[in-house]
Amino acid sequence: MNVYLMRHGETDWNKQGLMQGSADIPLNAYGRELAQVTAEGLCEDGVRFDCIFSSPYIRALQTAAIIAERTLIAKATETHSPLQMISRESGVIVDSRIREMSFGKYEGIRIAELRTNEDYIEINKCFDDPIHYVSEPPAESYDQVFNRVCSFLKKEIFPLQDTCENVLVVCHGAVIRAFISVIKRLMLSQYWTIHQPNCSICIARVSDKEISMIEENRLYYEPHTDAGRRFV
Repeated sequence: MNVYLMRHGETDWNKQGLMQGSADIPLNAYGRELAQVTAEGLCEDGVRFDCIFSSPYIRALQTAAIIAERTLIAKATETHSPLQMISRESGVIVDSRIREMSFGKYEGIRIAELRTNEDYIEINKCFDDPIHYVSEPPAESYDQVFNRVCSFLKKEIFPLQDTCENVLVVCHGAVIRAFISVIKRLMLSQYWTIHQPNCSICIARVSDKEISMIEENRLYYEPHTDAGRRFV
């Protein structure tokens, strides 16, 4: 079974270089266009999904719905976890475990300001020295994010390996980095070396309850070079 990990399309906060995290920001027009182009590219490649999961945040849900319209074989009709619901319109399974990492009070601040202001030492540790990062609730720790991702893989993804060919997971930059870190057994210090543009796709293969990465950062559009869009 193939698992496609896809980041949502662009939002205005991405475009403006603002820290997004758990803030529930919708796609902008360009973000919807990226999702449409990606859906078309997947169709041209002959990719169809037996199941699509999405984060509950609107930017991921909007992206997943656009992809589902062109590529989902059959809409979901039931869930097996209290952490899930089904989007009635798209048939996408919404799972809270794949929501974006929360950055608490730092959300909504321009990333360039966070990176250059000495008053933001702790959040800069999150990016530069994650091993020593101490989150301030409601911000999440790395352990919390990894626990969510591992639970999702174990309880939702692995059980599908005998019944599905392709599964799509639409979520966010930081949480996809957690997926990749788990799959590739990366050190925490490598977390932010992973590049995740909007609507980029990473593909993993699941077999015998083992998962391995087979492709990273597939794009169906020409990417921007704006560094501010690299973050979450």
